[in-house]
Amino acid sequence: MKNNGLFRNMFVRVSILAVVVFFVFSFVTVRLKQNDQEAQAEQLREEIDRTREYINELQAEIDRPFDSEYVAEIAHEKLGLRFPQEIVFYSGDDN
Repeated sequence: MKNNGLFRNMFVRVSILAVVVFFVFSFVTVRLKQNDQEAQAEQLREEIDRTREYINELQAEIDRPFDSEYVAEIAHEKLGLRFPQEIVFYSGDDN
């Protein structure tokens, strides 16, 4: 009869140990996932900030007055057009 009580006592201890190990493992797993998600959230915040800066730059470009100076700048930069009085030098570099 005493062996039966010893067996139950040992079974209870092993069961409690198994439950504790399970909870510790679960806690560590959840904590690691949380750290990964926090890092991902920080990356997304940085991307949002960069996108907002880009949107602000585009909005500033939209809000800029559409005058002859602006048209000349766009024609010069985007289309490569030059004024007749400008002298253009070409070099042998591919720059």
